[in-house]
Amino acid sequence: MFGRRPRAAWLTGLAATAVAAGVLTGTPAIAVVGDAAKDGTYPFTAKLDIGSGKRACTGALVDPQWLLTAASCFADHPGQDKVAAGKPKLAASASIGRTDLSGKGGQVRTVTELVPRADRDLVMAKLSAPVDDITPVTVGSVAPAKNDTLRLAGYGRTKDEWVPDRLHSGGFSVDAVEKTTLAVTGKDGASVCMGDTGGPALRATEAGGYELVGVNGASWQGGCFGSEETRTGAVETRVDDLHSWVQQIRLTALYEHVTDVVAGADFNGDGRPDVAAVLDDKNLHVFYTGPDGKLEYGRELWNHDGSWGRKRAITAGDFDGDGLTDIAALNVDGSLDLYPGTKSGKLGSPRSMAKDGSWKTVSKFARYKADDSGRDGLVAIWNDGSLYAYTTAADGRLSGFKRQVWHDKTWSKKHLTTADFNGDGRDDLAAVSQTGGLGLYTGNAKGTFDYDKAMWPDESWGGFRAVMGGDFDGDGKADIAAVNSSGGLYLYPGNGKGTLGSRSPMWPSAS
Repeated sequence: MFGRRPRAAWLTGLAATAVAAGVLTGTPAIAVVGDAAKDGTYPFTAKLDIGSGKRACTGALVDPQWLLTAASCFADHPGQDKVAAGKPKLAASASIGRTDLSGKGGQVRTVTELVPRADRDLVMAKLSAPVDDITPVTVGSVAPAKNDTLRLAGYGRTKDEWVPDRLHSGGFSVDAVEKTTLAVTGKDGASVCMGDTGGPALRATEAGGYELVGVNGASWQGGCFGSEETRTGAVETRVDDLHSWVQQIRLTALYEHVTDVVAGADFNGDGRPDVAAVLDDKNLHVFYTGPDGKLEYGRELWNHDGSWGRKRAITAGDFDGDGLTDIAALNVDGSLDLYPGTKSGKLGSPRSMAKDGSWKTVSKFARYKADDSGRDGLVAIWNDGSLYAYTTAADGRLSGFKRQVWHDKTWSKKHLTTADFNGDGRDDLAAVSQTGGLGLYTGNAKGTFDYDKAMWPDESWGGFRAVMGGDFDGDGKADIAAVNSSGGLYLYPGNGKGTLGSRSPMWPSAS
């Protein structure tokens, strides 16, 4: 049996079998011998045409603009699993969501960029434009176990078709789990055939859907059209341990679309502040902060309906005291809405924090603990230069109580954020002046603020588009994350005494 042979032996045999996996000329590429997929099933599966008919592979949509597939599909020789990063050498197109290739459903995109994984036969392939009406498959984060059942899908050869027009899928049992691969064997005669390379290996979820745990690699091709082999074993490339890598690459296609409407808070419950941002498509996304301070794509926090284009500014905190992160959104008409956090990770239906458009003359606002209730409140700069703090009620709405927290009306600041920058247990303010200086205003026992010091030695902060306070690097000291004029996002680590250290980039690179 496939799974019982010594690893070196079965990998050698399978590698030889897979040499011509992607070649259509003379030898068609690696479809699953299994059931024909019903219309609309596995809509995230993509048929790849590489080199205008020279090669064919399968892939999986893991982001509106990214596919995950096998690197060998794009290699100079199909038997290799290494490919150069950048533009594919052969022109490649992807048909996504087209179960029946003879039909007109789904969408077609060009592959414009490859980001390979160095340690396995895997590549992220960027599409020429997002695919907005097909939900990407979620990349799993838990390894399959021996005897688990997976569903493999592909557009390759079947038992009686040389180049089928329809997506097929079959059930496979996991025989062994290696560091970067899975050994699987087909059930009920299912087999991975030429043309299926890069196709998704799926695990059923409790919610009734599927998550991606691998992509199709080499196969014995038992039962495939034109093959005399009887063995139905295959090697799958694992992706369950690459969740963060995939999410970081997903983010590289998005961060240039981030607007100035951003907020920092912990949206996934890991204790580190994340970054919620409205993109130029007018939708709200969250980017999770990793242990190294780098961001990765998280999820959309709201329905993909473009409604967040009406927000002038947002801030995040626990305004209703339920332990979940909410968002307070200031609309262009001056109304103020609360979007409560939910256990699902998305935001709940909004409710008004202020019943009229009276906040239209607020220039800047931020989360701020204005009392000892345990709930977050707000601090706001008004156009007349005054600075006020606001408490919230148990439902997260403003309680009606406000307190002037600066003695005069000189608060004409470009940016404002809050955190405990000096480690005394109280929220402080970090504010960018009109001349570009970054000043620290420490909270005091009276519930007002005192000017303390400059947090940065020069006045170079005037060109920043946004600033966010929080312990982004997890060292117990409040930092500042800042978006500069060109869209770069940088982490300025705090020292716990009110000043900042040298910056490091938070956006990941496509590598």
